[in-house]
Amino acid sequence: MASVSLPETFVIALLRAEIWGHNMSSYMAYAAIGINSVAVIFGGPFGRFSDCVDRRLAAAVFAIGTFAPTWSLLIFGHNTARALWISTIIKVLGSYGLTSNVMLALINDVTRMEDREEAVGLYYAANNFMSLTMTGIPVLLVLILRVVPNKPTIFLVVQVVLSSLCLLLLCSVRWKRKEVQREEDSDSEDMDISSSTARICETSESGVEVRKMTCGAWVGDRLRRTVRQFILPVRLACGNRRLRRLWCAGFMLMFAGQLVMDIGGQYFNQSMDLIPYGTKDELTTVAVLTMIPGQLLAIPGNLITGYLSKRGGPLHLLRRLVPVASILVTVGAFMAQVQQFWFIAVTVICLNYAGLPNVPLMRLVSGLAPPGRVGESLSAIGIAAQLASLIGNAAVVVLNHHLLKSDMANPLWIYYPMCGTMTLMAILPIRGTPYGGWGAASGIRQDQWVAVVYAHVAQQRWRKEVARRKALRAAA
Repeated sequence: MASVSLPETFVIALLRAEIWGHNMSSYMAYAAIGINSVAVIFGGPFGRFSDCVDRRLAAAVFAIGTFAPTWSLLIFGHNTARALWISTIIKVLGSYGLTSNVMLALINDVTRMEDREEAVGLYYAANNFMSLTMTGIPVLLVLILRVVPNKPTIFLVVQVVLSSLCLLLLCSVRWKRKEVQREEDSDSEDMDISSSTARICETSESGVEVRKMTCGAWVGDRLRRTVRQFILPVRLACGNRRLRRLWCAGFMLMFAGQLVMDIGGQYFNQSMDLIPYGTKDELTTVAVLTMIPGQLLAIPGNLITGYLSKRGGPLHLLRRLVPVASILVTVGAFMAQVQQFWFIAVTVICLNYAGLPNVPLMRLVSGLAPPGRVGESLSAIGIAAQLASLIGNAAVVVLNHHLLKSDMANPLWIYYPMCGTMTLMAILPIRGTPYGGWGAASGIRQDQWVAVVYAHVAQQRWRKEVARRKALRAAA
């Protein structure tokens, strides 16, 4: 999946600069708003879709939406304004699954319950490794060492080959719905009673209602159910007391991380006095230092985090990592004073390690999801990430306008302590214990025992409600 960055870096970025020119920032901002909006609107329904079908199919649909913008460049050309606009529109429309975390849900499905903490860490480590392979190494070979010729067609063809390989690998994954459902029932013993019962009632009532409706009423009912598909993931995140806390914590963590990433390139260049008189070699050095060291050292960090999450429990580790992440984010403010190339690498590594709380956070979300709604629950956290990105981009546009007009020499440093404070605030939702405990996925024995008790209570209520609905349907 990281192969998308190849044409994005060597083809599309140059095409934007040549065709859009001075309007590039504005057009990219509009595209980012469109991507965030589509991802937020369709993230929940796509998560529910991934729960209802073969997860491999959902992952393939997501992959096709991700690959389609590059495929369009081979069809419509890679050096025309028409091709660029078509690719951009397809990229906006293809972001329907961006919040779904469907690949993480698939990895959760095919991994044994006792190994899922390490699997999540391995997932994030693999992401960093592939990003390094598909972005950092080509930049080194093409732009710095100039060993490989910088020809757009080469990168487009390589990306098509790798995307086809991705789809073939998805087909080779062993995935059985019954086995996955049993694992979810064991892992998600802390099921939300009301949401589970409501979902069963919805499916059992649907067969009766359609028979009694006129054509107009049926269309209205279909429209109502379609709207409900967009609302249900939000209701799941807000109604489940555990997921609600994790959603708030995830939003604050991702908002702080996205904000410092947005201003990172400009901040580093300004700190080194490279704007507007920096040489091409100096700007290239900053770009490489912003990319490679963080991706490289984040690989062992994610693996170690997954191992520690398995040993001590993801909730315990998450509570310890949040204050550490706050300190790591704040380190970036010293770049305004140090003003050395080596400190760019230090700052980037700190920011990548500040993202390590995502490993136990996503493991908790998948473990606390009600049975059969893992994809939907992960989509809810993905929606939080997209909302954080959308609000973060808007904040950068508004605040930068005022900061850059101030008397401070490099005012962007103020973002780092602000984001460090917001990261520290993410500890508030995960402190304490909600009613009924944190569930079996937390790694806390007391909560695991309470989860088993609640699971049996939910099972009995579920069966009684289903039997009552069946009786009503038979009478109707």
